[in-house]
Amino acid sequence: MSQHKPTSIVDRLKAFGDLWRLSDADYHAYMGTYTELFTDSPENTKADYELGIPMKGYDQGSSDEISQLYKVIHIMCTLGSVEKMYMPPTVDPTKSVLDNQILFERIVADDLDVKPGAKVLDLGCGCGAIAEHMAELTGAELFGINIDRSQIAKAWRNPNLNGANFNVGDFNVPLNFPDESFDAVYAIQPMTYVTNLEATCREVLRVLKPGGRFVVNDVAALDAYDRDNAHHKSLIQDTRELTVFGGLWYYKYWEDAYKATGFEMLDSEGRSHAEMIKREVSLSGT
Repeated sequence: MSQHKPTSIVDRLKAFGDLWRLSDADYHAYMGTYTELFTDSPENTKADYELGIPMKGYDQGSSDEISQLYKVIHIMCTLGSVEKMYMPPTVDPTKSVLDNQILFERIVADDLDVKPGAKVLDLGCGCGAIAEHMAELTGAELFGINIDRSQIAKAWRNPNLNGANFNVGDFNVPLNFPDESFDAVYAIQPMTYVTNLEATCREVLRVLKPGGRFVVNDVAALDAYDRDNAHHKSLIQDTRELTVFGGLWYYKYWEDAYKATGFEMLDSEGRSHAEMIKREVSLSGT
């Protein structure tokens, strides 16, 4: 199995300097993001779906608060040698969170079904660590967009990536790529910040070549979730604040958006993250 690549000493020293120089204004802005971004976040449940209530998007998905949040989280993650800011599904419960990331990325690589030399876009690419692994697994040429400039700047410094392929970008607006640019697109847990899921899916379909695949892994509400149940609500809110996800939508809203925009649904599978979240909370001493 591929090994987790620790953050370089150079990047950690840079992150320490960035944290040391963080202004009071930036600190207070960051602390305020949790109230701005994760209070009364949009939710649509199975009951909403059955009543025909439209999905309510995450209106702050392109906000300054999102950029401010990730500006500081990225510094702290770099200090902790956390290169990939997502909680993987549990592929092997005997393995660590980092090992499950590697195992899950293998599954995504297989699902992309691309050949060496193919062009693949990572939506919400972070610092490019997942893209680097995808390139190793598939032999494809990777591209990425992310709303946080500091993470893109880190991708530019990575000698294993083509920095010209990674840019500041926002999937809530038209993608800055020509039609039929990519053989595949993937998104690993950035899309709870989507403001209009169908609009984003249309853009992905536009930049995909005919027959190209769009692979998504993200948070979704399942049948049993009841937002009027205080325990359910508390669990979701605690998880939201730990993993900084935005909206929570019943999974059939996701499926319908893909189909409505012209995608053929090849597979839709629920993958539990519970064991990984429990492990992360345990490590934090909570």
